[in-house]
Amino acid sequence: MLPITDFLPRIVSLLANANNLILQAEPGAGKSTALPLSLLDAKWLKGKKILMLEPRRVAAKSIAHYLARQLGEKVGQRVGYQIKNDRKISKDTVLEIVTEGILTRRLQSDPEISDIGLIIFDEFHERSIHADLSLLLSLEIQQTIRDDLKLLVMSATIDTDLISWYMGSAEVIECPGRAYPVSVEYIKRGQEPLSRQVTRVLSTLLAAGNTSSAGKSDGDILVFLPGQADIKRCMSESSALLGSDPHLVLLPLYGGLPLLKQEQALMPDPGGNRRIVFTTNIAETSLTIEGVTCVIDSGLEKALTYDPVSGMTRLETAYISKASATQRKGRAGRTQAGSCIRLWDEQKQRSLRDYQSEEILLADLTGFVLELFIWGYSEYQDINWLTPPPMPHFLSAKATLASLGLIDSQGKVTALGDKAAGIGVTPRLAAMLLKAEGGIEKGVACELAALLSDRDIFYSGKGVDIAERLLALQDYKVNRNAALKAHPINRASIEQLLMSVSSLKSSVQLDKSSSEYTLTQLHNSIGKLLLYAYPDRLAKRRSDNSGRYQLANGRGVFLFDDDPLFGSQWLVVVDCDAIKKEGRIYSAAAITLESVLDCLDESIVETAHYEYDSAKQKIIGRSITEYGALEIKRSSLSDIPSDKFQECLLDVLKSSELSILNWTARCHDWLARAEWLGRYADTFPKITKALLLETSDEWLLPYISGVKSISALKKVSLFELLLGILSWEEQKFLEREAPLVYQTPSNKTVTIIYDSDQGPTVSVPLQEMFGEVVSPKIAGGKVPIRFELLSPARRPIQTTSDLANFWRTSYFEVAKEMRGRYPKHRWPEQPLEEKPGKSLKRFS
Repeated sequence: MLPITDFLPRIVSLLANANNLILQAEPGAGKSTALPLSLLDAKWLKGKKILMLEPRRVAAKSIAHYLARQLGEKVGQRVGYQIKNDRKISKDTVLEIVTEGILTRRLQSDPEISDIGLIIFDEFHERSIHADLSLLLSLEIQQTIRDDLKLLVMSATIDTDLISWYMGSAEVIECPGRAYPVSVEYIKRGQEPLSRQVTRVLSTLLAAGNTSSAGKSDGDILVFLPGQADIKRCMSESSALLGSDPHLVLLPLYGGLPLLKQEQALMPDPGGNRRIVFTTNIAETSLTIEGVTCVIDSGLEKALTYDPVSGMTRLETAYISKASATQRKGRAGRTQAGSCIRLWDEQKQRSLRDYQSEEILLADLTGFVLELFIWGYSEYQDINWLTPPPMPHFLSAKATLASLGLIDSQGKVTALGDKAAGIGVTPRLAAMLLKAEGGIEKGVACELAALLSDRDIFYSGKGVDIAERLLALQDYKVNRNAALKAHPINRASIEQLLMSVSSLKSSVQLDKSSSEYTLTQLHNSIGKLLLYAYPDRLAKRRSDNSGRYQLANGRGVFLFDDDPLFGSQWLVVVDCDAIKKEGRIYSAAAITLESVLDCLDESIVETAHYEYDSAKQKIIGRSITEYGALEIKRSSLSDIPSDKFQECLLDVLKSSELSILNWTARCHDWLARAEWLGRYADTFPKITKALLLETSDEWLLPYISGVKSISALKKVSLFELLLGILSWEEQKFLEREAPLVYQTPSNKTVTIIYDSDQGPTVSVPLQEMFGEVVSPKIAGGKVPIRFELLSPARRPIQTTSDLANFWRTSYFEVAKEMRGRYPKHRWPEQPLEEKPGKSLKRFS
């Protein structure tokens, strides 16, 4: 007897008196297999049906078959199911097991769901985005138009307080599971690859001949790994090591595997052989794998994380939660005592998070938000969130929907958006299907949508080109055996693809015969169609002729140089990661510039840009055609409007800090004097280069408004404009207190250098200063002129701002030294009595 059996009467009774109930049942309790059947005859259903939501297709189908057998019937009678591309339901069906997307469409198309009395949300602890959406819609239906609708949330490990609050203080029933003891062994991860460690542990187990604490040596082994690639590596290495044993069967199990192969992994081997099933987290909860007595757990999983800035989703390998570790361990104790080997240590176990993160916090919300908008929501704050997603994710989804034409500028769903939601693919792919024109384009679009919705039909490492895959599909349709030899095709995947194509053609009401096309038509359509779906992922090759590209959304991506698409100027990127600064392209197709211009005609912006070309010393104009962050093309403009020239000229003046003007030596000298005097004279304006730039609209722009070229600007007398800044009195004050030149005692004129650090300086031969008793002062007598006294070789021999002290003291040391060097020059003992002038004695 299953543990749930004792709880069934209470559950039936509670649902008779309340609309909402939460069942927290541990693995093995029988919640998915015994409970639904016990509710079929409940009086409170009043002849209405039960809908049971399962997160995975293989689980929905497996549970339906099990429940039908319990009733002694075939699937499709009282118990039926509906999953993607597969439906077994009749007029007699009273329990429908459906996957998440199916339930959402049912609620959207018929909100009253008058034939449904109870909706069961199974495995709700997985907190998929679709389950959150379906529960939100179901609660609103219950609270508005179906107050008799009953909702039952079932889960293994979940925050029941939160769910109970969300469902209006729903009662919680806790049911124990049926589990045999499972021993746990921890093996710390070393530096070796995961596949090698798994193979080594398997070899040790099989050599010991004992996989459980009960001593059973023929139980099946379940190996949890992060992803498909890890499964393939581990199977390959294990097969090489263990392949000699004819009684061992190695099987994969992951979400992208064809459904028949998934079902094969769930059932015991027909020949009674021992199985090793390599799986992802798909086998944690909803799937029961018969005969497992040992679990090897890597402790890792692949998690999708959405980056709203780039619009990309990255796949990261991360440690699982404690709850997931418990679920995985429990797989070994469903039928007898078992064992679990964890490939991490106990310290890592203590650091694991308690529960896995809700998908709504990590996922691309585009499809989710479209469904909410169709339901009638438009604002984030109005939505009855169970777990509110990050606002940037919500806004990014809204922007994507708008770019696809599925919502308008007010956030209202367009006619295209209404149709898109019912097709059964992502909003991007739905937009592509609906925008395709004519039977040929629609046929290619259906194949593209199916190809991009399912797993790759090529084996890994075969390039990123989507066109190559569609070409392989055409070859396969013509001659399957020849195509399998010519292309690296995964046969199971391509057969699944053909089923999906057929379903999509029905969804868009496309007649099969009208969608046949030639290879030329195929090539001409692919890029254009993908651009309908991924307008933000148009990519242009960067100018360095590498495999680096820029996307229309501004992000950088790259191709490896050995990829067949390397060198393509334009791409539409379908899949790439967002882990690094530049994401790696995983899936893309080439597109011509002609198709880009044709497809994006209304979104392309043509603008005129004006800028200063420093090499040509002129302001130039260009017409630039842009789409998002991409420049499509550019051309030169021969005529520049005067207002645009003035705007650009002003920008150039500011960016060059006025250096573009004709700064003569006279202008530089004037500014140095004025700036220096402003520091010492309170009545004189504080003039600096920065101030000139700041006030250029007052002293400069009015006088260059008629300038039509940089060459004309260079002819403007900057010195006259600078003088105009000062009044007549201020000009005279500048000439007097910060003179341009100094007149020596010998009446020689020498330029004064206004050095910002050293002060006003005059460089002059020492002999020219004979008779100058004291240093003259300027700036109203505040600052003495600094003299740099030169030797006959014009080299400084003394610097002083105090001539009187110099003549009394250090002159005599200088003269003594110089007489030895320059004996033909004057170095008198009484310099103040000597006539100023030439240095040589013969000129004195």
